[in-house]
Amino acid sequence: MLVTTGSITTASRLSRALARDMNIAARVIQTPAQIKTGGCTYAVRYGESYDAAVRSIIQRYKLPVRKFYRERLDAAGRVYNAVP
Repeated sequence: MLVTTGSITTASRLSRALARDMNIAARVIQTPAQIKTGGCTYAVRYGESYDAAVRSIIQRYKLPVRKFYRERLDAAGRVYNAVP
């Protein structure tokens, strides 16, 4: 799973909060070109099984995030599908 943010600061805060509060490993990455909406955006990649915990942390700390994506691999590479 990926959640996109508008800044590296927000992505870093989310990643640190996940590690500290929930012991969830998450990586900050540049938003993949396939889903980039312009500007300097970053994303946090995490395991799909942690989705509820990630959303909880986002709400708890009132972090401004843009969109959630389910990520999968196919023959052409990575594919991203937006999820509510």
